[in-house]
Parts: sequence; structure tokens; C-alpha cells
Amino acid sequence: MPADTLSVAGKIAIVTGSGRENGIGAAIARALARNGASVAIHYVSEEVTPRAQALAQSIRDEHGVAVAVVQADVSTPEGANKIVAETLQQLGVDHIDILVNNAGTGKMIPLTEVDYETIQRQFGANVYGPIFVTQAAVGLGKMPRGGRIINIGSVASKMGPAGLAIYGATKAAQDSLTASWARQLGHSHGITVNTIAPGPVDTDLTRSNPGVVEPLTKMQRMETRPGTVEEIADVVLFIASEKARWITAKYLAVDAGILGTA
Repeated sequence: MPADTLSVAGKIAIVTGSGRENGIGAAIARALARNGASVAIHYVSEEVTPRAQALAQSIRDEHGVAVAVVQADVSTPEGANKIVAETLQQLGVDHIDILVNNAGTGKMIPLTEVDYETIQRQFGANVYGPIFVTQAAVGLGKMPRGGRIINIGSVASKMGPAGLAIYGATKAAQDSLTASWARQLGHSHGITVNTIAPGPVDTDLTRSNPGVVEPLTKMQRMETRPGTVEEIADVVLFIASEKARWITAKYLAVDAGILGTA
């Protein structure tokens, strides 16, 4: 009998917010591609275009899989539909198997300084985005039975760190969506829906918010260091694989024990 693997060979995956080569999304795309999936790299800002294109080419060269590259705004239905439609077209396929809702934004800012635009931007990327892209992946993308929807959350949804009230609220909303969608899509489509919630991870976002990262690392029950993007990607790979077929509606904290068993 051959050894068990976490193969996702032949699967079609979209990873939103994956255009920056040093980010969690890029690491997830690489992990899925390394294990056989064709992937769509998605990004929003025009300035990220060369980085997204370079990442896509490096994945093609290293893993020999097809890679699509799509620029769109996840916070609108039109943008979400574009992501799915262009993925199908560029990869020459008729369905999406795996959706990783990774695109998001956050900023450490006191309540008294939060303005309307900041609230709209964070809820747009972190809440509207997963809603619209999931709708598009299930509908337009014809996600089949056994499909996977994986929301990238945050321990901030459970902890309420000072200065990240809006960000934490958006991630808490996403947690609620995970639970509801798991029931609905599990019964109607045979699709699993889970949240992977990183603790502090070494990315552009955490480097810009050291006031949050440093206290959190001190709460860890393992090494007091930020996690790596690869450590998050490995867990996503497991949930995307056939080995996780009986796991759904779960909030899985990948945080070196910050949340304990809560």
C-alpha cells in the first residue's frame, strides 16, 4: 500500500490576495501547486502586477502546473465574478474545487480615530469579499461535491486586541459566515467550509503593526516568535485535501497555542 499523501492533484484552486510573494496567500498557492493543483493568483493593486506575474511564473517553472493571474476587487460582485470567470477561462476548466478567501486588510487604529472609509475598506475586503467570491465560486464556478471553502481568519476575532477593533469585528463576522455556510453548503452541495485563524505571522501586515505582534508572541505556549507563512499554508493544504473530508464548520487556530483550547 502506498504512503498516504496530501495530494490535491487535478484540483482547481483560487487563492484571493495571493499576489505578494512573501504573503500567506502566495505560500498557500505554492503549497497547493506543489501538491498538484492548478491555481489562480489574485491581487487588487496595480503596483502588485509584476510581483503577481513573477510569482505565477515561478510556480509554473517549479511545479509544472497551470497558473492563472487575475486582478480584481473582491469587495464587489463584479470583481468576484471576474475572479472566477477569468480563472475558468485562463485555465481552460469548467469548475472550481478549492476557494481560499485570503484577501483582507487591517490597520491598528484607536476607536476615536476610525473613520468611515477605514470601516468600509476593512469590511469590504474582509466580509463582503468572502461573501461575493464564495457566491461566485459556488454558482458561476460550479463547485462540485467535495469542494473546499477555506476562510483565512485571525485570532483577533476571539481576543479583541486593542487598536484592532474593526479588524477583529470583520474576522468575527467571517467566523459566523463559516459556521452558517458549512451547514447550508454541506447539505445542499457537499462542500466543507472552515476557518484557518493565524496568530502573529511574519508578513507585511504584521511588520506594520509591531504593537500587536509583540504582546501576542509572549502569549504563545510554544516558541515566542511569529509564525511563518509556510506553517499556515501547510494547514490549509491539509484542509483542502481528501484527508479532511469529515472536517467542516471549524475554527482552527494556528497560533502556537495563544488561544489554548478556547
